[in-house]
Amino acid sequence: MLGYFGILVVVFVSTFLVWQYTKKVPTQGDWKDTLKVLSTADFNGNLVTVKNVRNFQYDASGTPTVEAYYDKTYDLSKLVKVWYITEPFDPGSLFSHTFLSFEFSDGSYLAITIEARLLKGRQYGIITGLMRTFPLMYIAADERDVVYVRTNINKEEVYVYPLLANQKDGRLLLVDMLNRMNDIAVHPTWYNAIYANCTSSIAAHVNKIWPGLLPRFDWQVLFTSYADQLALDRGLLDTTLPLDQARQKFYVTDIAQKIGYVTDFSALIRQLGQDTASSSVTTSK
Repeated sequence: MLGYFGILVVVFVSTFLVWQYTKKVPTQGDWKDTLKVLSTADFNGNLVTVKNVRNFQYDASGTPTVEAYYDKTYDLSKLVKVWYITEPFDPGSLFSHTFLSFEFSDGSYLAITIEARLLKGRQYGIITGLMRTFPLMYIAADERDVVYVRTNINKEEVYVYPLLANQKDGRLLLVDMLNRMNDIAVHPTWYNAIYANCTSSIAAHVNKIWPGLLPRFDWQVLFTSYADQLALDRGLLDTTLPLDQARQKFYVTDIAQKIGYVTDFSALIRQLGQDTASSSVTTSK
């Protein structure tokens, strides 16, 4: 028989589980400035119009000084490359933020970042991230927004890796993510630090294109700073370099800080950053 303390534990756990599983995902709130507006996509054959592509500018503290959005039509047949972007939270951290960016032949880049939707004044935490605390959000963004704020404002280490994906697979991946974005806008769902975070969500999309390629609950998916190693091991990254050299080649923070907020930011961080890394690798041999 359960003692008094055991009964209390059962009642507490049962009440907690009922509370968690009956909570409705909030759709209204005083959201953080960067998380206010939902993105959606309208499909028309090869064309997709993405609405509310975020294009913010920030001051030195990371506070938005320009809160801008635009709608843009992308030709899916002109998709030329997919990029896997990682941002370790701190040097030596077990966790990173990861997202994808899609490059088109006209020189445009569409980034999609999967995040927890936070209210103003609310901080993200691992424990709260495991509970039903934050809605899940797919953000379509101008790459100069989501990369520049990390490299030049927050001074974070950012790596931009090319994925080994042909045009057909890249298109399928983008369409799947945009469809998920649309679904969440209509049927909101919860963020979860294990099975519905940035990296595990990307893994789910990847596995739709290449079934079984990525284990969603592998330790390298849970500890997201190692997700680039997993992607390399599974043949997803378009490089034959070992990870330490790949990280050197595709590290973009230094060059982003040198070039600043320029129109061709995305092209330059790839071209100049890789040229610099190649020279560095050659010199070191």
